This record gives sequence, structure tokens and C-alpha cells, in this order.
Amino acid sequence: MKLNFDRKNMDIGTPTFLFMRAAMATPSGGAELSECLAAAERIKDGDDASWVMEWKSLAERLEEKGEAWLAEGQTVSGRNAVMRASTYFRNALWRCSAFDPAVDELLTRSRECFQKAGALYDPPIEAVQVPYQGRFLPAYFISAGKPGAPTLIGANGGDSTNEEMFHIFGFAARERGWNCLVFEGPGQYTARQMNPDLHLRPDWEVPTGAMIDWLLARPEVDPKRIALFGWSLSANLAIRAAAMDKRIAAVISNGLIVDVFEAWFGIWPKWLQRAKPRTFDRYFHLFEKSSAQVRALTGIFYKLHGVDSPSAMIRAWKPFNVTDMADKLTCPTLFMLSEAELAEQTAGPFVFTVARFLEKVKAPAWLAAIGYEDGYAASHCQIGAQTKLQDLVYDWLDMVLVHPERKSVKPARLHDLAMLKKHFGKAPGMGEIADRIRISEF
Repeated sequence: MKLNFDRKNMDIGTPTFLFMRAAMATPSGGAELSECLAAAERIKDGDDASWVMEWKSLAERLEEKGEAWLAEGQTVSGRNAVMRASTYFRNALWRCSAFDPAVDELLTRSRECFQKAGALYDPPIEAVQVPYQGRFLPAYFISAGKPGAPTLIGANGGDSTNEEMFHIFGFAARERGWNCLVFEGPGQYTARQMNPDLHLRPDWEVPTGAMIDWLLARPEVDPKRIALFGWSLSANLAIRAAAMDKRIAAVISNGLIVDVFEAWFGIWPKWLQRAKPRTFDRYFHLFEKSSAQVRALTGIFYKLHGVDSPSAMIRAWKPFNVTDMADKLTCPTLFMLSEAELAEQTAGPFVFTVARFLEKVKAPAWLAAIGYEDGYAASHCQIGAQTKLQDLVYDWLDMVLVHPERKSVKPARLHDLAMLKKHFGKAPGMGEIADRIRISEF
């Protein structure tokens, strides 16, 4: 399989992007770069079945090897192998149709491997079921090991899992003195297995509130220092949750789309936007057939919303709009945007939506803009740059929630509005708006 790291655009769902989702777990022991490259070498270009087979085979070999080591008492070697197997099972499912029964098998095996390995860390990664409206939602918790510590809640994106999110910022929490809880809400992978009749909801303060309720019963948690991290789709969901639930003391929005319906619907030609649902669906399906990238995302989103047609899926995004939440935010807010995201938003119809949202934010706000000079980190949600992401997030959190007296001291890495203005300023009328955005340097 050919890998292309030169793309200067939003490449969600491409083979290179999905390869990096596995390789990104290397610093936390969830992957081995040589194993990922070996799998990529064996995968046939454009062959989804080959993708699934190679990642699954690698996962099964490691799982078997890890089980043997554990049986022999080689706990660390066995744990590490099983943890990597979890990542590779998960990476296999990215190229399955969302309606393929193999998705449930791969997801279950990824989760079981993660939990088996997670129980062998010190401290262990706790697999928990959080009460939610008479049901339960799946989560992982790691303790800082001391009373009254700050806590980061991680919310999943549209196509991610708890296991992936834990590698992104869960393992880093303990060594930085933080508790961390990652969770899946209604409609997301394991949550959907547990509750097939529950689907994604825009009022994310409800499932997030359930997480906070659960956390407040833990002695490790300082109730005044609970932060929320919104990743990809949940960059939108987290903004609403933080605006509505004032127990959230800080929020990070990574890859914000203000109006998800606008982003999905506005890219189509006007004549197709005006077409009847049946006509729209026919053309959309043609687009799906021609793009594995689109197929991967839309299949997942049908499941998220519990619908079976493109027009129904796109209509389901209408409530996912946080335009009127900008002036309701009161807690410190970090907006993380990669240059590939900014470039696409400038080219798309929703550039004004994003800029006007930032203009209206009255809460203390910071911007971390990751540029092309940082290589593949400029892709969506900094895929492939796990350590860079952790440094930015936890350093900012320490500044606003742990050591507020240091706010006047700028960290070694500076991020300013220059990149924002560079891209937003290209659109007619955007220069004045960009000049009015008041976001602090970080």
C-alpha cells in the first residue's frame, strides 16, 4: 500500500490517515512502527478486504503471542503485545462497511484486548459503566493516585472509540498529575453495542453531565477542576456541553465545525441541494461508490443517527449547531485547529460561520494553530502527533486550572492568530472579522 504524507488537505478516511491512527499509539505502547509499516507493505492499494485481513492477522498473531507470554508469567511483554493487538483490531474495522457483521467482532476483540492489558498497568485502567438515564455508557478511568486532583474528560469523535481516545490523552494524564475519563455517548461504537436503540444527540451536556455525576463520587476528583476535551465531531458537542454545564471548568475544542449540517449539506451544488430526497440519495450513492473515504464516514454516520439514507443522515445533523453557544461560554476555552482544517474551511461555504463564532466568544479563549511546517500534524486533529497534542493540551490545562498565576508566562511554543488570518483573510469580507477576533496567544 502506498502512503502519501504530502496531502495538504483534510484526508479523513484515506489509507494514510488511517495508518497514522494506528501508528499514533506508538508512544503509549499501543503500536509498534515497524509492525504498522509491515502491515502497510502487505496491503493491496484500494483493496478494503486486504486492509481488514492484514490488520486483523497482525492483531491475532500478537494476541496469541501475548497470551502465551502471560501464561508464562511474562506480564509486561504479554501486556504490551495484547495492547498492540487491541489497536490493530481497531484499525482493521476502519475499512469495513458499517453494516458488516465483522465490525462488531473487531470492535469487541479490540475492547477485550485493551481491557485485559489495561488491568495489568500500575495503576490499572479501570473499565467502568456509567449510569445514564436508566442505562449505562462505557468509559475508562485512570486515577492520578491522590485526592483532589484535576480531571480531564475525553469525548469521542464521530468514528473513534474509547480505546483510541485513551491512547491520545489517557496514558499521559497520570504522569502529569491528572485523572482522566474517556467515554462514548449514545450512538457511538461500544455505547451502540450496549444500547442499540440510542442514537447521537446534540445536547451533549446530558451524557457529559452523567460522567461528571459519576466523577464527583470519586475522592481523587476536585469538583472545581474538571475539564472537557472535544475531539473531531465532539469539538462541536463539547462546546455546547461546556456552555450548558457550568461544572466544566475548562474546555478544549479540537477541529471545531460550528454547524455540522452546513458542513455536510453546503458542499453540494445548489441544484442538488434543491433536489428531492430520492434524487439526492441517488447522486450521493454514486459519490460513495467512487470514494472509499466517503463510504467509511457515511456508513458510520448512518449508524450514529439510526437512519438508512444519505438525505436522512444529512437532515439528522441539523440540530448539531452551536452558533448560539458562543456568548454562553464562560470557562477558559482552547480552540485547536490544524492548517488543513483551516484551508478546507476557507474553501468551503462555512468559513463565515467559524470566524463569526470565534468573534462572538467572550470567554477567555486561546488558539493553538498547527501549521504545515509541523508536517502531518497539520492534518485533522493532529493525527500522528500524539506527543505534540498532549504537550499543548496538558500545558494549557495546567496554565488555566493548576497554576493560573503563570498565565503571564508564555510557554516555549507560541501560537497566534497569524495562521487564522492567513486563511480567513482570503475570503471576501473576512479580513475585518479576523481583525475583530480576540484570542490570546498561547
